[in-house]
Amino acid sequence: MAKAFRPIQAPSLAAALRESGLKVLNVSQQMQEGNLLVRALAKDYPDILVGGGNVQTLEEAQRAIEEGASFIFSPVFDEKMIKYCMSQKVSIFPVTTDGEKCRKMNLDVLGFYPVDKLGGFPVIDKLGEEFKLKFIVAGHITELDMDTFLDNPHVLAMTGSWMFDKGAIAANNWKEITESLKRARKWVLE
Repeated sequence: MAKAFRPIQAPSLAAALRESGLKVLNVSQQMQEGNLLVRALAKDYPDILVGGGNVQTLEEAQRAIEEGASFIFSPVFDEKMIKYCMSQKVSIFPVTTDGEKCRKMNLDVLGFYPVDKLGGFPVIDKLGEEFKLKFIVAGHITELDMDTFLDNPHVLAMTGSWMFDKGAIAANNWKEITESLKRARKWVLE
């Protein structure tokens, strides 16, 4: 989850993503210029899949999609937002522990945030087995936790702000950011 970048940093961020081999970025829509960062990346770097992250309202989803978001990660389960994203042919990954609701909305992949507060692996496994769901996990996940989560058959992906150290961002230390992204990249399945 990219939370501390400014739109002016889009070229350097895109270069770091490309060099690392990661081509997907979840941009928080709760940071001041999140929608502008989505726009800059989606417009100028079409090879990078940019999504709106931490989208909490229908209006935020609409704005992120207008700016070029290819997917929406939302900590809420808002049926209007889900229907809107589907009507725009934009993937949405809302958060809920209600498997029946997901099936009713034809969702196969959900967000799971914060993973620890929603019950962790026991809930992921139960929902995954009972409702055939996959998850994108988030929330206080560190680099050391990656293998634990990504080894789970119900976990499709994860986000992690650990890849974007705030000090490295403030100092424009793109080498450190790129190295963090490279370490995350080793978990991507082809």
